[in-house]
Amino acid sequence: MPILEIRKLSSSRSIALWKITEDIDTLFRQCMLKAEEIHLLKSYKSKIKQKEWLTGRLTIQTLLELLNQNYQGIKKNGDGKPVLSLRNGEISITHSYPYVAAIYDKHENVGIDIEQPTPKLRLIAKKFLSDSELEFTQNDLIRLCICWCAKEALYKIYSKKGLRFSENLFINEFEPKSEGVISGSIIANNTEKKYNLQYSVEQDYVLVYNVQS
Repeated sequence: MPILEIRKLSSSRSIALWKITEDIDTLFRQCMLKAEEIHLLKSYKSKIKQKEWLTGRLTIQTLLELLNQNYQGIKKNGDGKPVLSLRNGEISITHSYPYVAAIYDKHENVGIDIEQPTPKLRLIAKKFLSDSELEFTQNDLIRLCICWCAKEALYKIYSKKGLRFSENLFINEFEPKSEGVISGSIIANNTEKKYNLQYSVEQDYVLVYNVQS
């Protein structure tokens, strides 16, 4: 299946969503891969991991082509963050099989996360939420999933190691709807930076990404 949706958020920012139905060979044939990327792909033993990895590349590749931006592959920087080889914009990629999503911006750091709301989130809530967040989420699975995705998106925006979800990433209280904008912040190195985060709650996944203020 090709991309499910392309959404232009602004003149510089767009997202794309893909649902994987293809086999590995079909995905591989469509993907523009360099030798080092093929080597990395082969290092993944799980077929699902290989599909997610290939589709992540394909989603970015397709999105940039539609935006008339040159695509020459993806590499990782010193902090392990995926970056465009040409550095002609900022990207973030997320997957929760069978869904893959990506966001691109010409200038600013971006973060995106997709997750399926499963009971596992209740088991780990105390590890990624602050005390105030635990109070307002009330063990509600959708609230927990939105907070998890929002913090993952913030983590990807920061793109440096050392952040703790419960101590450096914070989400303001909200009442969940089918979609909306919530606010979050990154507090690290004695500075605080605030972000607006768009979320959508679908039948089998939650998607969150940062939007421009």
